[in-house]
Amino acid sequence: MQRYTFILMMIFLTSCNEDQLNLKNPNSYTEETYFTNADQCVQAINATYAGFYFQGLFAREYYFIFDLVGNDAEQAPPLQGPLAEFANFTYGPGNENINRLWRSYYRIILRANLVFDKVGKWVPTTDNDNNLRTRILGEAGFLRAWAYFDLVNIFGRVPIKDSWEDRYEFESPRADSIQQIWQLIEKDLTLAIERLPVSYNELNKGRITQGAAIALLGKAYLYQQKWQDAIQSFSKIENFPFSYQLIPNFEENFLSLNENNEESVFEVQLEHVPGTSTWYMFGGQEWWGGGATHSGRAMEYGWNDWQNVFVSDAAVNAFNYADETGKQYIDPRSSLTFYGSPLKGGDIDYCNHCSDGTKAYPYQISGFRWKKYCNYEYKEKEGLPEGSTNARVIRFADVLLMHAEALIEIGKLEDAQALINRVRQRVGAFQYSTLSSIENAKIILQRERQIELCGEQHRYFDLLRWGTIHQTINAEKLATGRGTPFRKKHLLFPIPQSEKDLNSKVASDVTDDWN
Repeated sequence: MQRYTFILMMIFLTSCNEDQLNLKNPNSYTEETYFTNADQCVQAINATYAGFYFQGLFAREYYFIFDLVGNDAEQAPPLQGPLAEFANFTYGPGNENINRLWRSYYRIILRANLVFDKVGKWVPTTDNDNNLRTRILGEAGFLRAWAYFDLVNIFGRVPIKDSWEDRYEFESPRADSIQQIWQLIEKDLTLAIERLPVSYNELNKGRITQGAAIALLGKAYLYQQKWQDAIQSFSKIENFPFSYQLIPNFEENFLSLNENNEESVFEVQLEHVPGTSTWYMFGGQEWWGGGATHSGRAMEYGWNDWQNVFVSDAAVNAFNYADETGKQYIDPRSSLTFYGSPLKGGDIDYCNHCSDGTKAYPYQISGFRWKKYCNYEYKEKEGLPEGSTNARVIRFADVLLMHAEALIEIGKLEDAQALINRVRQRVGAFQYSTLSSIENAKIILQRERQIELCGEQHRYFDLLRWGTIHQTINAEKLATGRGTPFRKKHLLFPIPQSEKDLNSKVASDVTDDWN
C-alpha cells in the first residue's frame, strides 16, 4: 500500500511541476525564432548558394554529365561506372548521379523556399536591413528559378514546390504542364530583377546581380521561343547601367586569376579553403567536408592527371570549317580550348608560365585533351582535386550569342551578324560580311555557340531546344564507330528511382519506367 501511495505522490508532484520541467533554453533556437536579424537571414541565403557544391552539381558531376551527353567530351578509359553511362547513353532511373542531380536541385529549391518564408516575415528596423531583406529575396528568386530552369529542360514535368510548407509533402504530383514551371520561373525572375542590385561591393562580389536575373529571364524566353521578349531582356544588359564586356584574353575566363570579371554575368564561386577536405566532392558536403567549396574538374579532365575524358572528335572538328571564300579555316579558339594535333588547331605545348620552362604536349600519345578550365600553362600537374577556378554559368559572350539567335529568328540578320562578329573579333577570328539567309545564319550561329562555349555544359541544352539532338548525337557517335545510342527516350532524363520510391504520385505518372 505504501508503495502505491508513493507512486501516486510522484505522479501528482510531476503534474504540478510540469511547467518547471518544460522550461525553454534561452540559448536555443527554433525555426520560428531564429531568422530575426540580418546575420541570420544572410546565413539562410548563403545556405541556398551552398546547394551548388553538393553532389550532382558544380563540385564534381555536373560538368561530366552535360559535357558527355552534349558530346563535347568523350569517355577516356579511366572513366568508369555511372558517369561513363552518360557517354554511351546507357544510364537509367537508378543512375546514382541522376539521383544526386535531382536531389541537389530540390535542395536549392527547399532552401530558397525557407528564405521566402522566414526572411519574408522578418521585419527590419533600419533602411539598410530593409534593403538587405529585399536583396536576399531577390537572390532566392534567382536560385529557385535557376534550379527549375534546369529541371524543366532535363526532366520535363517535375513537381512544383514553391512553398516552405511543401517540405512536409512527400507525395507531390508532377506539374500538369511544363508551362506551369515556365510561369514560375518567369515570376521568380521578374521579382528578382526588381529586388537585386546592379553590382556589389568587394565583400559580396560573386552574389547574384540584377544582370544575372535579366540574362536568365532572357534565356527562359529564348527557350520558349518568345523571341521579342528575349531580345528585350538581352538588350537591357548590353546597355547602361550595366557594363558587361568581353575581356581581351579569352583564356582568362577559365582561370582563377581573373574571376568575376566584366564578362562574368553569373559564376559559381569555387575556392580551395585550407583545412577543408580535399575529397568532399565525393559526399562530404554536410558531414565531413569541413565547408569545402572547390571543384575536381581540372584534376578529373586533366590529361596529365586523372585523364577521365578526351575532347570529342565532333568538338575538335567544329573548329575546322570553311570561311566565306570556301577555304578551310582553323578557328583561333581551338588552341585556347584544347591540346592536340596542330593540323586541327590544338595547342602543342604547355607550361608556358612554369618556372622550369615550356614543355611539348605529347599529342601523338594523349590525343585531344582539355586546356579550358585546366591550369597546365602555369603548372605541370594539378596533383590534387582542389580546383579553385569558378564555374562560369552565364558569360556575356553567351548572352550576345543568345541575343543574335533571337534576332535571326525574326529575320534581323544584320543586327545578329554584328553580335556574332563582336564575339569573334575578341579572338581574332575572321568577320562575316553577310549571314546571307536565315537558314545559313542559324548554321553559323549554332557553330559559333559550339565553338565559343565548348566544354561549358551548354551544347546539350542547345541541341535539345533546337530539336536536333537525336540526329546530331547519333551522327557524331556513328562517325567514331560507337553506333547510334541516342533514342527518343533520351530527349528527357529518366525520373530518378529514388523519387519514384518515395513519391507514388510521381511513380504512377511515369511511362515505361523512364519519364
